[in-house]
Amino acid sequence: MNIKKLKCFRAVVIHGSLVAAASVMNLSQPATSRLISTLEDELKLKLFKREKRRLTLTPEGKEFYRETEKILANLDDLPRIVREIKEGGTRTLRIVALARLANSLVSPALARFVAEHPEQRFSVDVRGHRDIEQWVAGRHYDIAVALTRPCNHPSVIQQPFFDTDAMVMVPRGHPLEQLDSVTPAQLAEHDIIALAPGLRPRFQMEEIFNSAGIELSCKIETTSSVMACQMVVEGLGVTIIDRLAAMAMDQNRFSLRPLAPHYRLQFVLLFPPGFEETPAITSLVRCLQDQVVSSLGEHATMTGDKTNAI
Repeated sequence: MNIKKLKCFRAVVIHGSLVAAASVMNLSQPATSRLISTLEDELKLKLFKREKRRLTLTPEGKEFYRETEKILANLDDLPRIVREIKEGGTRTLRIVALARLANSLVSPALARFVAEHPEQRFSVDVRGHRDIEQWVAGRHYDIAVALTRPCNHPSVIQQPFFDTDAMVMVPRGHPLEQLDSVTPAQLAEHDIIALAPGLRPRFQMEEIFNSAGIELSCKIETTSSVMACQMVVEGLGVTIIDRLAAMAMDQNRFSLRPLAPHYRLQFVLLFPPGFEETPAITSLVRCLQDQVVSSLGEHATMTGDKTNAI
């Protein structure tokens, strides 16, 4: 398998047709078609199906594309890596986080970090629950902020970060706002916004309801915790979330109520295989920890070592 086939495959995915991909790749349409055909033959997978005039990915194609994108992303990053080696300067610190933590935790923590390391270059990506562990395993990032889950990659280094109570998020003026705490049975009487099946927050919500012997029935599903919070603010329903994620919303438009019984959400830091601690990483971890304490105070329990990154 060669890189040209993978780049052609990515071009078809992004642009949706062989004609558009051929133009981007500076190839003829027949040549582009042959590259895709030989790639499918080599993999023994059907990557595309035709819908009207567009090519769309098959389920197998979607899985392969996720892996292909990681490989090509590393290749695309090579010029920057070579430039930094030649310049002999500080290497770019690559950070990835869940969207729900990007605005309320990672951004202000980076403000603290930059005050201490004004010359440090860094990049920040936001990725979903499904992908974040795999991207770290592929050494695309130096550090990730994520929800705890069984680690599918034993080579990924997982460090406990902090725990906090799951909260019920409701729009201002909602009937549940009058309660001191909310049970799953009481939640079930209202429109529930949940994360899509297969995502870690959905598993957690199902666990909360199952423990109470209540069937989880969702009116709205989304793949984004940020979108779930925004829909609560817009009055579309209620959801279960952590305090930090809720802080990114307009706090005049929602209320948080504790779950009864309590349910703890655990967050972790992930490091790639072969991770070597640097002063910049140590400082960043401390800034993240300090931001959690500053934002949540007594509502969070720091579960990681406050002095060491790993």
